[in-house]
Amino acid sequence: MTTYSNLTELALSHATSPLQAWENAKQTLAERDIGTPISRAKGCPKAAFVGLAKHGYVRGFVKPSDRPLRENARHALCAYRLYLADPALLGRKPAWWQAVAAERGISRKGQNGVLDVMAALIQHDAFLATSETTPN
Repeated sequence: MTTYSNLTELALSHATSPLQAWENAKQTLAERDIGTPISRAKGCPKAAFVGLAKHGYVRGFVKPSDRPLRENARHALCAYRLYLADPALLGRKPAWWQAVAAERGISRKGQNGVLDVMAALIQHDAFLATSETTPN
């Protein structure tokens, strides 16, 4: 389990705002000495989780935002659609990220924790699919 999947799993157990849930999860990991301060502070997985949760895609967070989804949350939604088309991608992060990067026109090499967040949401049955995230 990665630091980011741990953060996601812990954030799911906090009944607060998405941002506060992530911050509480960071504190819990720090207390357990899991991950490094730099990895716990990484912005991409935080942005993916908080963005998805604020927009009603994460079980337990029901107040959707009317603001547009930010980049890392959009990457995560793309990853979910690709996962539905090929569930084996869940266990093949390099190939999964390559597919996301190709579809979204992303030049960065690494997934920066975004797939770890999405994988944890999928594995904990916490991602709430919508017509926007499921293929027609």
